[in-house]
Amino acid sequence: MIIIILGMHRSGTSTIAGVLHMNKVVMGTYQNFWPRPLKQNPKGFYENYEYRKLNDQLLNSSGYDVKSYDPDIPVVQPNDKLEAKMAEIVENSNSSYPDWGWKDPRTCLTASHWSDTIRSLGLEDELKIIFVARRASSVARSLYKRNKLPFDNALQLWQSYTERALEFCSNSDLPIHYCSFEDLLNDPFKICNSLFDFMARDWDSTIVEEFIDHSISTSAKGDEIKYPRSISDLEDKVYSFVKNQQK
Repeated sequence: MIIIILGMHRSGTSTIAGVLHMNKVVMGTYQNFWPRPLKQNPKGFYENYEYRKLNDQLLNSSGYDVKSYDPDIPVVQPNDKLEAKMAEIVENSNSSYPDWGWKDPRTCLTASHWSDTIRSLGLEDELKIIFVARRASSVARSLYKRNKLPFDNALQLWQSYTERALEFCSNSDLPIHYCSFEDLLNDPFKICNSLFDFMARDWDSTIVEEFIDHSISTSAKGDEIKYPRSISDLEDKVYSFVKNQQK
């Protein structure tokens, strides 16, 4: 089984990746997890740097600097060299672990190319997608706290990442599971039970109890932020998928 976790920065993808990793869906190794735990993610990012580095290269080759936080993101067009690197890293991971995956928010922008790579290797039947949503206002507050990114810029960036990820999901025939960071914190056992049902795997509830801290995020608190219509409509669309998943 191969799991790709999609979700905007500061949306709880690290928490989901950590829960999976500790339940033997390998997200990487200590050697390639980077960055190490920091104040804003004290339990770790569970981000395989090899995949993150390739995502950066894919975006850079298309003229985009991920550190610019520019919401105007070009369509990624990988070259032959990068496609070969993608195939190599997927083959290496798949030969090393029976159940594995990766988490990197940049994959929202490159998912179709990773999916194409996995299909080219004849592994498409192994692939499943987990989409982690979080309210745009919470993401904006968190990005301001961590990066001093202005709210408007952060909201537009949330929109760009989310639109790209949903576009991929809408055009895909892959199994996709939608969940939200808010629901995960409010009822971790229910959400994890649904998540592992989707993966057809058993899971250890004691790991979830110890790992998921209800106070892990304070960015949902604060004055109400008025969205542009395009962002509020997109948020409604995302959470309709989340709601339908719970039925």
